[in-house]
Amino acid sequence: MLTLPPVGGQHDGITAIVDGVQAQFPGFVFTQVGEADAHHRQVRFRWGLGPEGAEPLVIGFDVLVLDESGRIQDVRGFLDKVPA
Repeated sequence: MLTLPPVGGQHDGITAIVDGVQAQFPGFVFTQVGEADAHHRQVRFRWGLGPEGAEPLVIGFDVLVLDESGRIQDVRGFLDKVPA
């Protein structure tokens, strides 16, 4: 499990995380894998990371915990597939 830095519902925090990953892996893009699902104030979604138009080299899923107003309170990330 990856524990991401607290984002506190701030778009800037999420953008910084995505920008950091894309800087580390230039030319790679995030793609949605499957459909998101939700239960109470938690949202789970799968994502892929890899070259645009190709099978993702990395696949993971994140669980977002929302506060009472629906803003992101916490993000937990898991990696399902990583290159050997």
